[in-house]
Amino acid sequence: MHLCSPFDEASPSTAPAVFVRDMEGQLRAEPDLSRDGWERCRARGVVPTLDPSFALVRDRATGFVSLCFVSGRALLEAHTRADVRFYPSEEEAQAALTALGRPPVVKTPWG
Repeated sequence: MHLCSPFDEASPSTAPAVFVRDMEGQLRAEPDLSRDGWERCRARGVVPTLDPSFALVRDRATGFVSLCFVSGRALLEAHTRADVRFYPSEEEAQAALTALGRPPVVKTPWG
């Protein structure tokens, strides 16, 4: 796992956050997605804890699938606009994403 800065390297071990790939393919903390996840957790009465995982996130409106890393799964669970699949390793998540083809679009909802 390649994180793009010292800030991002420290983040997975502090507070749960969502990380997305930048143009160089390195993971970067995404504050808007992280904040959104924290708000969804608060609304459900859940306090996110450190529970790292790689995930494929399918946008329900477009079907587009993105790979991300989350240092607390609760941030992506019960997402209101996306379907999420968690993977134990970056390699497994990347293999599943690659298997979707280019562009990675899945028209049917994930159950």
